[in-house]
Amino acid sequence: MAHQFSDGLQNYVANLGTDRDKAAHTVYVHRHMDTQELLTAYRNSWLARAIVDYPAEDATRKWRSWRAESDQITAIEAVEKRLGLSRKVQQALIAARLYGGAALYLNTDEADQDLPLVPGAGVEIKSLIVLTPNSLAADDIVRDINSPYYGRPERYLVASGARQVFVHASRFVIFQGSPIPEDAAAVSSLGQGWADSVLQSTFDAIKQVDATMANMASLVFEAKVDVFQFDGFAQGMEDGEDSLWIRRAGVQASMKSINGALAMDAKDAYSQKSASFAGLPEVVSKFMDAVSGASRIPVTRLYGRAAVGLSGSGDGDERVYFDRIGHMQSTEIAPAMSLLDDCILWQALGNRPEEIFYEWKPLRQLTESERADIFVKTANAARSIAGANAGDIIPVDALSDALVNELTEQGVLPGLEQAIKDHGTLAEQSLPAGGGEIE
Repeated sequence: MAHQFSDGLQNYVANLGTDRDKAAHTVYVHRHMDTQELLTAYRNSWLARAIVDYPAEDATRKWRSWRAESDQITAIEAVEKRLGLSRKVQQALIAARLYGGAALYLNTDEADQDLPLVPGAGVEIKSLIVLTPNSLAADDIVRDINSPYYGRPERYLVASGARQVFVHASRFVIFQGSPIPEDAAAVSSLGQGWADSVLQSTFDAIKQVDATMANMASLVFEAKVDVFQFDGFAQGMEDGEDSLWIRRAGVQASMKSINGALAMDAKDAYSQKSASFAGLPEVVSKFMDAVSGASRIPVTRLYGRAAVGLSGSGDGDERVYFDRIGHMQSTEIAPAMSLLDDCILWQALGNRPEEIFYEWKPLRQLTESERADIFVKTANAARSIAGANAGDIIPVDALSDALVNELTEQGVLPGLEQAIKDHGTLAEQSLPAGGGEIE
């Protein structure tokens, strides 16, 4: 005989965990938000728009720095500029966060779009086109475990005018919204191959803030209400003399607004009712914090105001947020753009040098005092490494070259790199063996 057991905290006396416990009946129910509802929220709620836009804007705001020869960097950046790459990536990320997925189509003017795109000398990207799930449908999810496309579509169906065309997945840069487990993504109500909108899990918190602010705005109109008590008012209304009482109330209000004084019958009464706003700021603040937590965007960025607490600076929150954006750049954006980057290098340089790479520029900008402090510490570290007998630990020529590279990266000495090229390094200046001490 089978017995059913359940785990959990129960107290029959207090009705905890029993059928009479109201909290025990709380369940989560998925409510699908279609593209029209998502777009409506994005267009009409500034909070929804901010949650969608801010991380996408921050991830592409500073863009990236290529590590290569200056002429190579110039050629690569020229291709990126012609394609409008940073702007297109930002648009695709915004669409992906809003709808749960989006793609950049690599337009190469090749005849057979159903074949994989292989970067090479003959491949030229003409343009980049942002496509959303409204015009891009994923084909069947690949279930062959030996396929590199396992768990995701290998082809997408693109609506091109009156016809539909199958395009190989390698011809897209695919961005996802809020990732969900692959088995759930395969049967997502939005469509195969896509994730959730970032508004899916934050929408309730957004509506709570918007509804609270709307009610507060309505309450402002009721902040002060004049109350006139006319003798015989009820009987007059029963006798059909409503116009008389309305005119009388209008005259009373006009007299009050003209000189601040109010004349009325000795049997009448007048009072004012004022609405209390005490405690409402704290309620709104709690709802705003809930939106910040749900969206994982700190209040300093989401609302543009100082954080509350002991320090009130929000510096720690911003560091965590910038770390999250950096993680998003390295684990989501960079892998999605890898094939596109190969095509850009082939198009700009005619080959794909393995030593060329890029780094995302830091989002947090150093203050002048922080920059000066880093410069002093870097210089002191170089002196310590050189030691009293320069060259005993690291050759001074090598140390000098490394220090020049570091100071150039920090940007603390503008023109240093060009000055070294003009005047030469220590080794090029043919200094005596050991190069002397760093003073």
